[in-house]
Amino acid sequence: MTPQELKKLIAAGESAHLEFKESFGDAVIESLVALSNAGGGRIIIGVRDNGTVCGIAPKKPNVASWINDIKMKTSPALFPDIEVAGIQANTIAVITIKDVPIKPVATKGKCFIRRGSSNHLMSIPEIADMYLKTYNLSWDSLIDPDKTPADLSPKKVERFRELLEKQASVTVPEDSFTLLKKFSLLKNDRETTFAASLLFSAKPPINTAIHAVRFKGTTKDESTEDIYIQEDLVAETELLMEFIHRSIRKGVRKVSALKQLTHETVWQYPPDAMRELVVNLVIHRDYKNASPSCLFIFDDRIEMWNPGEMPKGLSMAKLQSGDYEPSARNPLLTRVFKELGLIENLGSGLQKVCRILKGAGLPLPFIEALSSGTRVVIRSAAGYPERNEGVNEGVDEGVNEGVNEGVKSLLDRIMKKPGQRVPALAREIGVTPKTLERWLSRLKAENKIIYKGSSKTGGYYVA
Repeated sequence: MTPQELKKLIAAGESAHLEFKESFGDAVIESLVALSNAGGGRIIIGVRDNGTVCGIAPKKPNVASWINDIKMKTSPALFPDIEVAGIQANTIAVITIKDVPIKPVATKGKCFIRRGSSNHLMSIPEIADMYLKTYNLSWDSLIDPDKTPADLSPKKVERFRELLEKQASVTVPEDSFTLLKKFSLLKNDRETTFAASLLFSAKPPINTAIHAVRFKGTTKDESTEDIYIQEDLVAETELLMEFIHRSIRKGVRKVSALKQLTHETVWQYPPDAMRELVVNLVIHRDYKNASPSCLFIFDDRIEMWNPGEMPKGLSMAKLQSGDYEPSARNPLLTRVFKELGLIENLGSGLQKVCRILKGAGLPLPFIEALSSGTRVVIRSAAGYPERNEGVNEGVDEGVNEGVNEGVKSLLDRIMKKPGQRVPALAREIGVTPKTLERWLSRLKAENKIIYKGSSKTGGYYVA
């Protein structure tokens, strides 16, 4: 690498694939581990964090000793390339580590990963996921040691066959064992995969549990229905849709008699969008985590929480544009749902949801990482009076009279938890900070709230 190339590299600053260190030590090895788990990168020794070249001592480092130290303190052992160069009358060293085939790499029993310009300790689920991907495996394809084919329900397997035949409009001739083996749900000498356990167990495992609650109003103070659903995954999809249908508002939109004899049914939330979200909740869940998935329905929104974070770097903008690489946490489950016609193409679900909600005059989903999982919030037209008025009126005429439900829920939250700031309020209510600030402005204009304290430590209170 030439001095000019080095200067240009240093001038760019630290990033997801570049780190500066003043000297060699365990901190360098930790960064090498983090970079190797994130696809590779470089570490320049002899440069301060701010990009100032300080050089290394001695000017002729023992590169062989560094390589041996790195090899002995990493597992699997790393073998980076080290280049010693001169710049501004100083000696520096550039350590380059490429993407490694076997991951995660650890040092002193800990695994790190590079995010942005810093290293982060990997969680146990992250380590497990990376290990499975290294060997082109998925959790749902592994053998369930606690289940055998005898634990599967013949009725559920037969129902699976019926749904396949209905979807494909052909007869499925295979016997149950051959059919499940064809879908890789049974392996070797009739070994049962986790996917088969989730789909067909006579007694569904505890990690299929979903907590569904219909709350009264816009807070969690009182509920009208509170249930736990623990069934096979296809049945859970139908049961969740039934729960949603009986928990949301339904109305009619007046249509000219010249066009049709009956009025048009209008739901508070489009059923097609809800089905896509429910299917996503079921097939993209991290079933290694025994925490139940959650479906909470309020007067003005629906919140869904699932164990398992979304892929890193995935944003709403990318979801809408389709500019991302689709990935399936549970590819066997995804294939089954696709063959049953419950999903279309991998990665198209949330795009479809966005299109449907936009067409219905509703806001786009709010998605965030929360407590080692993913939360999705869908708001109704009640909180957005500037949106499609026809839908608003069809679902609940007069719902926008006075203060809308979204602003009401914000005022209730401030009354119960005074002193909170925008990020916390937006997270609890399930809206974007920009939307929350618009609601705050309305409440301040009506002299219902005030801000107390400094810009960094203050919060909102009821006036």
